[in-house]
This record gives sequence, structure tokens and C-alpha cells, in this order.
Amino acid sequence: MKNSRLTSLLLVLLFPLLLTGQVTELPMMPASGITSYGNLPVAQLNRAHRQQLTGQFELALLTYNSALAWQPDWVPALAARSELLYRLGRSLEAQKDRMQASRQNPTATAFFLAKGRNGLMPFLALYPRDWYQANYGFTDDISTANELDSPNAYFYKQYMSIINAPDTAMAVLALQQKVDQDVIASRRTLEALPKTYNQGVRKMLLANLSMLNHDYAQAINLYTDASLKDAVNWPELYYNRGLGHILLNNYMNGCEDLSKSAKDGFKPGVLMFQSLCNF
Repeated sequence: MKNSRLTSLLLVLLFPLLLTGQVTELPMMPASGITSYGNLPVAQLNRAHRQQLTGQFELALLTYNSALAWQPDWVPALAARSELLYRLGRSLEAQKDRMQASRQNPTATAFFLAKGRNGLMPFLALYPRDWYQANYGFTDDISTANELDSPNAYFYKQYMSIINAPDTAMAVLALQQKVDQDVIASRRTLEALPKTYNQGVRKMLLANLSMLNHDYAQAINLYTDASLKDAVNWPELYYNRGLGHILLNNYMNGCEDLSKSAKDGFKPGVLMFQSLCNF
């Protein structure tokens, strides 16, 4: 059973790297009310997204071209234009955009091209480490600090802690179901948790499921609710919420969250802040 899970995990981790050259008909990044961040033409990303939603593909392409004329190596715009070019049947141009984005920042490129229900999983923190260590005895099994620099390495570490955990508590089961890509079963398990269970943890895990389903607005609401109402201050929560904000083109709040996570010493937060916010 564990071998099949490990195989599934490796496929999940490799999936972003296999996206190059493939057409996706999956959800595009939703628009946001945030119109600017630093020198970035964020408003044009939002405008192009709305144009695509109304079938104005050629107009959206012109909008992406305008954004990239302002910031030629901006990975989010290159990734978005690449997907639109694939949709328009212009595969060679799309491939060129993806290669250019990947040369600029392979981590950010893989993040923005992560589609499908579980495409974002290798980038998410599955659970708040300190709380789970205290309550379920999860132990660190990676000794080299540098191995935690990438989100994929951190995800793998958390995954190995889950599958080797002797505890069969419902929350651990929900995590196992999530990495096994059974999101519906995971949600049902979380909803069946006793009312006395830590609500901050429950909300973070539910928010993660919303992220995997590309409902970033709902995920952000749940992360924020956990932070404000349940007074949790986990770097993993701010990290995940930062990713959600950025996928809504809200770089102001997203980079603030990633910066907070990085300052708290969360290694994936450091890397993703450098990848997504270092303009």
C-alpha cells in the first residue's frame, strides 16, 4: 500500500515538470481587485483573465503582450500567455513562452502552471508542523537543512511523516486521504471531526482542500478565519495563504504573507518569496 502511495506521490511531484508541451482545459487564475504591486502591470493580468472568460481571446492576447512589453521576463504573464496560446493552437509560441519562463525561474513557472485538482499539492504545507509534532509525535526525518529549501522536498517530508505515523486519528486520516488524491473523502473526514478538535487546524486543512480545488478566495477566507478567530500563528498557514493571494494576482497581501512565513524561518516560504516576489 505504501509503495503505491509513494508512486502516486512521485507522479504528483513530477507533474509540474510534465506540463511543458501540454494543453490544459482546467481553471485559469481568477481575477482580483488588486491592480498594482510595485512596477508590475497586475491590472493587465486581471483584464486579460476577464477577457478570456468572455471569449475575447485575441484581445486577451494583446493584453498579455502589453504586460510583457512592460516586464518581458515576468513569469506569471508568460505562463498565462502560454496557456492562452495553447488554447489558440499556437503550440510553438506557447512552448517558447514556457521555456523563457522556466529559464527565468523554474520554481515559479511550475507553480503557475500547476493545474488539475491536485496540481498545487507539492507546493502546499500539509499541516502546521509544530502542532502535529506536539499532538501526534510526528518527527523530522530529513537531516540536511538544504533539503527543505524547496516546497517539493518539504511536502515529501510531511508526506513521509503521515504514512509512517502509527496514530490513526481522523485528522491524520484526512491528510492521508488528501495525498492519496481522494479530496472528497478527506473533506468528509475533516467535517466529521469532533467539535472539541482544534478549530484552527481544521480550518487550515479545509482551506488546503479549497486550494487544491482552485477555489483560492474560499481558501483565503478559511486561513484568515483561523488566524483571526482561532489566534493561530503558524508560518505554514501564512505561506499557504500567500500562495492563494498571489494566484488571485493580489501580490501586496501575498508577498506580505510569504515574507512573514520566511521571517519565521519557514524554508519553503523563503524560496517562494524569492521566486514570486523578488522583482
